[in-house]
Amino acid sequence: MEFQTTRMENKDLCNVLLKWLQTLHLKTPHRTLYDITDGVALAEALNQIAPECFDDNWFSKIKKDVGSNWRLKVSNLKKIVDKIQDFYQDCDTQHMGNFVKPDVIKIGDQDDTMELARLLQLILGCAVNCQNAQDYITNIRSMDEKSQTVIMQSIQDLERIQGHPQSIITTSLGVDTDDHQEQIQQLINELQSVTKARDQMTQRCLELDSQVSLLQEEKTYILDEKRHLEERLLESVEDPLKGSGQRRQIEELKEELYKAETSRDDYRIKLKTQEREMADLKIKFDLLQETAGEARLLKDELDILRDTADRVEKYESTIQSYKKKLEELGDLKRQVKILETKNIAYIQQNMELEQEIKKSSMWKSQLEVYKKQVTELHHTLNDETNKTDKLEFESKKLLENLNTLQKEKDRLVIERDSLKEANEELKCCQTQMKKISTLEHSQTTASDDMESAMDLKQKLVRLQHENTMLKMNQKEPEEDKISVLQSILDNTRQQYNELRLDNRKANQKILELESELKEQTENNNEWNSKIKELQSQLQCEKDTRSLDIEEKNTTISDKDQFINILQVSLHQKDIEIQEWEEKHKKFIEKAKSVVKSMDSKNVSLSDVDISVLESRLIKANKEISDLKKEQENYKTSQEIEEKLISTAFYKLAQTKMQESVDQRVMNQGLLKSQTFLLKQRQQTNKTVE
Repeated sequence: MEFQTTRMENKDLCNVLLKWLQTLHLKTPHRTLYDITDGVALAEALNQIAPECFDDNWFSKIKKDVGSNWRLKVSNLKKIVDKIQDFYQDCDTQHMGNFVKPDVIKIGDQDDTMELARLLQLILGCAVNCQNAQDYITNIRSMDEKSQTVIMQSIQDLERIQGHPQSIITTSLGVDTDDHQEQIQQLINELQSVTKARDQMTQRCLELDSQVSLLQEEKTYILDEKRHLEERLLESVEDPLKGSGQRRQIEELKEELYKAETSRDDYRIKLKTQEREMADLKIKFDLLQETAGEARLLKDELDILRDTADRVEKYESTIQSYKKKLEELGDLKRQVKILETKNIAYIQQNMELEQEIKKSSMWKSQLEVYKKQVTELHHTLNDETNKTDKLEFESKKLLENLNTLQKEKDRLVIERDSLKEANEELKCCQTQMKKISTLEHSQTTASDDMESAMDLKQKLVRLQHENTMLKMNQKEPEEDKISVLQSILDNTRQQYNELRLDNRKANQKILELESELKEQTENNNEWNSKIKELQSQLQCEKDTRSLDIEEKNTTISDKDQFINILQVSLHQKDIEIQEWEEKHKKFIEKAKSVVKSMDSKNVSLSDVDISVLESRLIKANKEISDLKKEQENYKTSQEIEEKLISTAFYKLAQTKMQESVDQRVMNQGLLKSQTFLLKQRQQTNKTVE
């Protein structure tokens, strides 16, 4: 069986498998590799793993208390290996075509770890393929990760060999590759013919076994008939007539028996010859497997050496290219140092600008306070103006009502005078009528006097009645009108008095406001002087900042030019790197063609050359890592420069925005100062009220 021992050391593999063996909790000592070389612990483990195959009778045959007798150890190990082979062939029904037995003599005499690892790997395969395989898999999972990986690798090797038998390669490395392939094809053909012959022989053996069983059945049947015939013979001795016929039958049966026995002997001879041929074929098959395993190992070593040679050439070319890149990066380092010094200077300038911005923020806070006061005073002024408008509107309405009331009063006075005149005229008419009636009474006759007197009296009564009715009708509306007018007059007088009081208060307020206005004008002059001083200071700061901005713009333009130069140099270096890569690919293709043309004899390298190449590879890897670190540092410095440039640009934009805001504030300063004064006056008026 083939084992990939190149991946791990044999001793490490033995130690890992010994750890797994210790999980089985065996009675016999098995702490060290020397303890298990006698085979007792291994036999106990197999008995525990598959008791149906490695039964107690087999376990009793293994000799205990061997001590240092290597011959007894070898005999125990041979029994174990043979039984394991039977297990794989019979119990597990797996194909073991590439099976290579571990060298038992090396294990017993020399304690060889490689052969012991093979034997432990076979026992591990028995544990994985037995009936209680799940329990042993869980035990393996409970182990540490490193030992799990080693055990899984060994199991995969077993499965690969069992399921995919590989081709056999000759052991000699001095023959050319073409001879190798021809010999491989021959050996493959021989193997196929041997396997076909073995399958045919097995089928033939099965057929012969079936024939032997049939013959045995026939023999038993014939013996039974013979027994019956002998019984009949005894009976026929008594009857001589029947005996003659039965004797003939007995003779015929004896002849048939003889023929059957002769054919059986022939078949037995053929079986023995075929078994001998089978044994010879097995021996040949085992020898071919051993040679195939050795050829595989040698082929693997040859492939590894070829790979190392290819890698060495590749690494040499890469080392040369990286050396050239290192020389180029020296110049870049110098440029980076110069940029770092410039960056430090720019950072200091940014710090100074930030301090100036903090100072300007103090002035901003004061301006915001003044702005808030101005807005509050505007609101109070608007409220007061609204109140005055309302009062003016109400006073206008009251004056209109007064005018209407006075007009109605005049109209009523005129009506009253007209009624008085009409009353006086009626009285005069009555007196005249009385005088006329007396005169007519004296001149006319008595009858006529009586009639005229009666008529006059009736007329007088009627007139009096009408007069009284007119007076009554006149008195009622006049009284109503007078009461209404009186109430209107009272209301107007009250409103007039209230308006007079309000007018007095307003006059007082006007006087107070005039005095305050004088004071505010004096304060306004002081504020104007302060504003002019602030304007002069802001103008000075604006000039200094404009100079700083111009200087920064010049530095930014210089940096942009320097960045463009660096980008051009980087582009050139990228082109050079591509050219080197193309040359590198060409060299690799040439090296591959040279390696293919070389013979397998000349491929083998000495250990000294390999160690030199490994040291070169290590140096090259270190140089590559250093170059990568330097490139990362250069990238970080570039990113920092870009960030600083962007921050400086944003700060310039902020300062310009602030300057424009300050100019607007300065232009609107006078208007806002007036509104501020008005609001303060209104606040003082509120307090007076």
